[in-house]
Amino acid sequence: MRFTWLLAAVCWTLAIQPAWSDRVVLVSGGKVTGDLEETPGDSDAPRRIVSPQGVLELAPEVIVDIEREPPELIEYRDRARRAAMTLVDQWSLIEWCRQNSLYDEANAHCELILKLDPEHLQARTLLGYQKRNGEWKQREDYMQSRGFIRYDGRWRMHQQVQLLEERKMIREAQIDWWLKFKRWRESLGTPQERDNQIDFSQVRDPMAMTGLIRLLGREDNIRLQRLYVETLGNLDHGVALGFLIDHSVFQNNPEHREMCMIEVLKHRHPMMVELYVRFLEDYDNAMVNRAADCLAALDYPSAIVPLATALQTRHKVREFRQSAGEKRPHEVNPIFHYSQIPPNGRFDVAGPSPSYRKKTLDEILESSQTTHTTGWAKNESVYSALRTLTDGCDFGYHVANWKAWYTQQQLAATPVIQGRRGD
Repeated sequence: MRFTWLLAAVCWTLAIQPAWSDRVVLVSGGKVTGDLEETPGDSDAPRRIVSPQGVLELAPEVIVDIEREPPELIEYRDRARRAAMTLVDQWSLIEWCRQNSLYDEANAHCELILKLDPEHLQARTLLGYQKRNGEWKQREDYMQSRGFIRYDGRWRMHQQVQLLEERKMIREAQIDWWLKFKRWRESLGTPQERDNQIDFSQVRDPMAMTGLIRLLGREDNIRLQRLYVETLGNLDHGVALGFLIDHSVFQNNPEHREMCMIEVLKHRHPMMVELYVRFLEDYDNAMVNRAADCLAALDYPSAIVPLATALQTRHKVREFRQSAGEKRPHEVNPIFHYSQIPPNGRFDVAGPSPSYRKKTLDEILESSQTTHTTGWAKNESVYSALRTLTDGCDFGYHVANWKAWYTQQQLAATPVIQGRRGD
């Protein structure tokens, strides 16, 4: 009995060890697990990772990929640390894991429960045990009959194995492309350049997208930046096009926005209007006006009504105060605006963080801990886009007049079908 409790204590100790949420894949094929520190805006800086072996610094060129745990696993780590060593808490944790498709973690806690209570029926059942002749036995045919197969040392559902295999193949293909791109870029201007040539005009594989974006984020040569963006535009992948649409608005360098927009226009489609209209409610006033420029370039009349609505939008008023001893005023209760980051020669492939990406003013204010003053701003680019889409019509900032004009045009374009008498 003492041994059982000792083993349970050991298992519990392992369960509450610090969670390492990132896995860094190295060029050598090895992996380092730990918590990777972010280095925004500097892709050449060494990456620091807090690992079980201590704090490591890795040069960017030795890193092939970074695998991050999904939010469910991160939450699981926290729940596992807080769960008491009782049947009630452990079973509650198992139920939560299964609800969130964390079956491996659920099975691990079932094993832990069996250390506390070897006769726990529900835990035994989930682990595939059956009681025969007074003994619990776990049979392969029983697990297989329930749809489980043995994979990587664990019992998993067939669909889960298929998904893991697909992810593995995708990851390997992405890594292969990245290494290919990396060798090509490093060989430019060297005797090895001919051996590593790539015909970018023929690249269509969606698996190349991750490597291209990484190249783009490290590139200082504007000619090569254009090459990477153009190749992204050629990929057979809607996600790549989505990246270009977003960054035709996000990038603070106008040349980078133009690069993206050129590729977007090659795939011009009315459905794109909705993708840009989302930005018209952005809390960042510059994003609203950049989206309007893109809508003008797309040249679809369906953008007129949402643009008219965005002629004037509410934004946070920047307030400044100068305290005694200060040489210049400081901003009071500032809110981060990605558009105010000074542009540089490199393409910021990350763009705004999820906390600020495409958020409305109300969403930003709701999450703020302070009170902010807001006011209405006239959007010059929205006004200009409306005049472009209406071939020079000008109703100023009168929203109703722009909408009325669009409605009238739609009615005039609708065919009238008249029946003859006697029909």
